[in-house]
Amino acid sequence: MTRLSAAQRQVQEDFLHQVQDGRLDKPTSEGSGLPNLSYTCADFFRLEQQTLFRNNWIFAGFAHRLVATGDMQPVEVGGQPLVLVKTRETVRAFHNVCRHRGARLVTEGRNAGKLICPNHSWSYSLEGKLIARPHFHGGERHDVNKSDCHRADLVEVRCVTWHDWVFVNISGDADDFESCIEPISAKLEGYDFEALRFTDMLEFELDANWKLAIENFIEPYHVFSCHPWLNGFVGMDEREAPGFDGKVLSCGYHFKAADPARGGELPWFPDLPADKQNRGDWFVLFPNFAFEIFPDQVDVFVAWPQAPDKCRETIALYFVGDGATAERYSAARAHVIQNWNDLNHEDIGVVERMQSGRNSEGFDGGVLSPYWDPVLQQFARLLTDAVSEDTVTAT
Repeated sequence: MTRLSAAQRQVQEDFLHQVQDGRLDKPTSEGSGLPNLSYTCADFFRLEQQTLFRNNWIFAGFAHRLVATGDMQPVEVGGQPLVLVKTRETVRAFHNVCRHRGARLVTEGRNAGKLICPNHSWSYSLEGKLIARPHFHGGERHDVNKSDCHRADLVEVRCVTWHDWVFVNISGDADDFESCIEPISAKLEGYDFEALRFTDMLEFELDANWKLAIENFIEPYHVFSCHPWLNGFVGMDEREAPGFDGKVLSCGYHFKAADPARGGELPWFPDLPADKQNRGDWFVLFPNFAFEIFPDQVDVFVAWPQAPDKCRETIALYFVGDGATAERYSAARAHVIQNWNDLNHEDIGVVERMQSGRNSEGFDGGVLSPYWDPVLQQFARLLTDAVSEDTVTAT
């Protein structure tokens, strides 16, 4: 086990002392959210990386980028360089370092039959097994003795693929992925995900902590104030209060009529049940993976931590069948994509203002709405539990 550093231990103690005021356990109208230091402190950011992002299932990449055997994609999760590799059977994840001197093996997406270290040309199979060590026992004395190579195999990371999305659990200690995702899976009956096709991706850089991006995603209270078009599409009196079940946060609404900005001119999921035909739902799998689903699309939202006051957002858009590629739907797709771009830009300024406000002594967790904000308390409880860990599994 790897112990927390002294700085991480101190910020952990400071954080836990601040949340011991009952803010997370009181009724929402009497409680509040996370303290400011969890959005501004560099040591707390490192604590999150060491605990939260290594001990949970974390989104790592898109399976559509790993189609052919030998496709490889470098990623970073919890401050750890990893590589996703497509074998004949599945996508696997490994720590992206050679076992000899620690050079990174893969620095950009590519396809290859094996992984070769640029330093001393040690080579590994797609399954992470050491193949050969040139000149290991001296000049022209190569090591190809497989029985003696197991100590030098790549270190594998727990990995699952769910639809088009690859998740990893670095510590290996997270609950079974199926049990974590079950509250979402239970609500997806009737949606044929096999009909979805990846279409486009939007990227945004924010001067804000990743948690503010996720909290903003799951909280619809701001819609009437920040999103004029969206409020016209579904008014506040038609919106449901967000809910939660374990590590899944969720919300949704019924809309009266489709709109081109929400894909009203695109093909729907085949044989969609009546109760899903005028329905939008969105979900967060704690900590930072989210998506929305409508009759004609799925839109993934990921908030990637970059620094205490910086994050990167990815929005990946999927449409149904011909709606994803056919020329006759190009204008309809463009309308939806532009709408997502506009909505996110409407959010960015507000999220960055909230980040700036986290430096104020006049704010510390907020005065919360008992209707809209219990989900924010749940997010805060999940984060508090995650960063309370004393250790992480050594690799």
